[in-house]
Amino acid sequence: MAQSPPTSAASSRQRLSELVNRASLLRGLRNLTDDELLEFGRLYRRVASELSHARTHGANASEVEQLNWLVGRAHGLLYVSRSSGWFGIRSFFRRELPQTLRRHGRLIALAASIMAGAAVVGALIQMYRPDFLDVLAPGLSGAVDSLAARHSGGRDWLPADFRPVASSLIMTNNIQVSILAFSTGILLCIPTILVVAYNGLVLGALAAGISHTPAAIYFWSFVTPHGVIELPSIAIAAAAGLLLGLAVIAPGEYSRTDALRVAGRQAAVLMMGVVVFLMVAGTVEGLFSPAITPPAVKFAVAWVLALGFWYYILAVGRERAPATAAPAP
Repeated sequence: MAQSPPTSAASSRQRLSELVNRASLLRGLRNLTDDELLEFGRLYRRVASELSHARTHGANASEVEQLNWLVGRAHGLLYVSRSSGWFGIRSFFRRELPQTLRRHGRLIALAASIMAGAAVVGALIQMYRPDFLDVLAPGLSGAVDSLAARHSGGRDWLPADFRPVASSLIMTNNIQVSILAFSTGILLCIPTILVVAYNGLVLGALAAGISHTPAAIYFWSFVTPHGVIELPSIAIAAAAGLLLGLAVIAPGEYSRTDALRVAGRQAAVLMMGVVVFLMVAGTVEGLFSPAITPPAVKFAVAWVLALGFWYYILAVGRERAPATAAPAP
């Protein structure tokens, strides 16, 4: 029976050793990407089989010892108990979530571009066709007059004792929209794109309608503090949906089941972040945005929130690259 070339076995051992060394740091297997995790499993089974073969056929003691040491280290990493409690939560928010957001930055930018492009189209159509809001949803044009009346002169239109209730309702609604954008992505991405585009059209048309009223400055000072977190969060949810759809459309070297498993894990991380972000945005929208505060103060708070949000996404969790780059599988 023909045997695998020695170089192939040596290559498998070397690659598994490299992955084991990277995973042996503080965070364990969390140091590896999802593709590397799949590769880790394949290499572990292959080298474990080599160890069994070496023991059965009486290979030299040195080779058996080396194989046993490598398989033992890999086994310990695979079957170590997951970290839990405060350390696991802290690790998730300090490393895994921001790193996953950056890893899928292109998909997030694509979803945001679809929403922004649809908003521009909606605003332009609304300028030339004032009944466009009613085309999007019957009776929606009346929302412009309602918003203008609500925000005119900086009136206290939301009583302070009702704001906590409003905050929870806002959170629930935003999370439902985000889950819809995410969950429908598995249907070849099309429903997710439609949800994001429709919401962009409505936002753009409403913005164009309200901008021609005297209440525009108060409206924008109300929207901006929570909008700087809320709108990117919806784009992140849409990116999670697109991730599922792309796993179905283009699974690459994996089966669709494996591709969906990898994409689903990363999408779940994104959606956990979306829920937290929308809770923050809902709190701001329910408790701070309606407060009788000068627009300049609200815009300043919006800047602070936006800087903190994007600092978290772009800077938190960055780690020094390994000294030796791992070769391509």
